[in-house]
Amino acid sequence: MTAWLRVRLLTPVRSVALFCFLPFVPSALAEQETHSSFEVQSTPRTLSPLMERELRGCFDFFWKEWNADPQSPTYGMTNGDYVGMNKYSPIAIEEQGFYFAAIIIGVERGWITREEGEKRILITLRSLAKLERIRGFWYHFIDQDSGKRGWRDSKNVELSNASTGTMLLGALAASEYFGGEIESRTQRMYAEMDWKWFTNPRTKHPYLACYPKDLPSKVPPGITEEGMFGGWSAYAEHIFLYLLAAGSPNPDYSTGADSYYAMRTPKGSYKGEEFIFCGTGSAFTYQWTHAFIDFRNLRDKLGRNWFENSRHAALAARRYAIDNAHRIKGLGPNSWGMSACISPTTGYSGQYGSHPIGHGHPLLEDGTVAPYGALSFLPFTPKESIDALEYMYRIPGLVGKYGLYDAYSYQTKAKGDQPWIAESYLGIDKGLVLLMFENYSTQLIWKLLHQNNHIRKGFEVLLFERKPDR
Repeated sequence: MTAWLRVRLLTPVRSVALFCFLPFVPSALAEQETHSSFEVQSTPRTLSPLMERELRGCFDFFWKEWNADPQSPTYGMTNGDYVGMNKYSPIAIEEQGFYFAAIIIGVERGWITREEGEKRILITLRSLAKLERIRGFWYHFIDQDSGKRGWRDSKNVELSNASTGTMLLGALAASEYFGGEIESRTQRMYAEMDWKWFTNPRTKHPYLACYPKDLPSKVPPGITEEGMFGGWSAYAEHIFLYLLAAGSPNPDYSTGADSYYAMRTPKGSYKGEEFIFCGTGSAFTYQWTHAFIDFRNLRDKLGRNWFENSRHAALAARRYAIDNAHRIKGLGPNSWGMSACISPTTGYSGQYGSHPIGHGHPLLEDGTVAPYGALSFLPFTPKESIDALEYMYRIPGLVGKYGLYDAYSYQTKAKGDQPWIAESYLGIDKGLVLLMFENYSTQLIWKLLHQNNHIRKGFEVLLFERKPDR
């Protein structure tokens, strides 16, 4: 089972011209050069005005949609999902990781002061420290007002390694950038995460999630006495989990390379190069870990380059959209990258994707395209992603106060040439665009993570080596 971070929203309750500008260079990193073998190569690139506009919209989403109530148990946290739709939305722990990274970007680009950014992250970390954790891990969804599990402390909300891990990635970047209390708090919470406990001792796969206190309404098959179930068994968005578990500052809680190399890696293709694919075919699965980690010049002991793998996935997704434009209205060379998003058919769906897909993973093909799908492939397919950005900004009604809305469809609920528009946003989708655009331009978040000792240790334990492309 994959794409766990996206399953939560399925419940009913729930061509830009490149002008000549001086490239933006992160000031705080200008003189910080790592000397490890996992150093990030500097490849500064200028963003066009339209790219900067979308980048700023993504940042504003995180910065402005937050809990500003000092009396709230979730004070400081970002929570803009479904903004403007009058829909209850609990706080997603993984979004805090994108939030922390967004704040760093905002400081570096001069949109907020360093003091403002540091204060906001500290407020959030202090609130997080007061919420319930089990073996160092947070529940996936938190009710903003009570601080308990989402949906009125619902027993259906799971303890999540993937959500916690994504939050930790952003916190590690912030600890490298700000130091001080942010660094000490991040180090402490990392040391309390028992990755070994969250790993199946027989298969070596990380468990998918856990119900440690009470069973959900629908009990997952094979659930253990401790409430563990499922597994991150095959390639998906979760590669960061292996790095974090292997790099843990607590040797009693860390895991080894055996967990990473136990991952199943099915291969397939769609009218192009063969690559390791995720069964759901959803674009975000090829982007999530890459938003924080730079695999461009790294290979594991089997010679796998995950950056090239995602590039092939991006090209396959675009080709799939081009080939199916005749039967699915709205798809084409600049409208591609189908991925989990708000849906005109089901409210939210994790069944949007492109071939290749795994057996038993039917695609929902109602014409829905999530802009972040094509845009977050930017580091892998810059020309194709920039062309998609320019095209999408011309779609009537698709741009709101935080940039491109979450999704559109020319096939379902459209009115003539006016597509259906999901007039809202999701943090994980805006977060992917934000980080991918920034990493493409300045490599900022990549550099911060790669200078972290725990991430470097994770690479070493998993037997990655630096092998630059020629």
